[in-house]
Amino acid sequence: MKKHTLMTGLAGILLISLALSGCSSTDPSASRSLSSPALSAQAEKAPAEKEATLVFYKASEDGLKIIPVQMKVKAADRTAKNSIEEMIRADRHAKYPILPADLTLKSISIKDGVAYVNFNKSLNTLNSETAQTLFTAMTVDTLTEFPNIREVEITAEGQVPRFQLDMTKHFKRDESYIRIEKE
Repeated sequence: MKKHTLMTGLAGILLISLALSGCSSTDPSASRSLSSPALSAQAEKAPAEKEATLVFYKASEDGLKIIPVQMKVKAADRTAKNSIEEMIRADRHAKYPILPADLTLKSISIKDGVAYVNFNKSLNTLNSETAQTLFTAMTVDTLTEFPNIREVEITAEGQVPRFQLDMTKHFKRDESYIRIEKE
């Protein structure tokens, strides 16, 4: 009985020491423990610090087509929201901006392949049909760069924009407005 108790005690000590020390391996990456808060934070940041390409569209200088713009961002910043905000920002810096100066993105949500994008009421001040068409093409083609977005619904303050175009429908990608500029 004494021998059995001694063996049980030794087995328990062995198990506890293994649990406390962790398993060793010849692979150095396998020896990292994520129980350390510093290592956990570092492991969580690593994928977000990788670079990704964000693509958005802007109007061409002649105002007849749209042009793709690529920029490098952190992978975590490659979002539909950021792409629309960059699209608006690029237009503000254009030689001939087409968007209202106070246009802002209020919200964006994605459900079942459809992006629901809501702008502020200044979207309704976009008067010409050409500007409305370019804005729609820029927005739709920017958002459909994301593989999980196939269609786009555009609203102003949650309402159908007052455009000359039919804005009651979902828009699909239309590459006929895209001009690829030679570098």
